[in-house]
Formats: sequence, C-alpha cells, structure tokens
Amino acid sequence: METYHFTCPDCRREFTVTEPMREATLENGCPVCGGPVTRTHFAVDTPSA
Repeated sequence: METYHFTCPDCRREFTVTEPMREATLENGCPVCGGPVTRTHFAVDTPSA
C-alpha cells in the first residue's frame, strides 16, 4: 500500500499516512489542529534502499 508524507500547513506537524488515512485527513482536516488540508500538502513516500 502506498504511503504519503504530510506536513500540516497550520501546525507544521508531520505525518506518514496510508491512502485511507490521507482521504480522511482531506475530508476532516489535520488530526492535530483541525486545519484545512488539500492534496498539495501530501507527497508520496519513496522507500529507502
């Protein structure tokens, strides 16, 4: 399953989330501060070699 790196634009907290968690964050906002989040706030994590 693909994972995404997310940094909240309001509280600056960083998270690594799965696709379902990403969708929930887009719908409900940051899990820490509740700030609005858009798809541009996520980056696909690339596995380390």
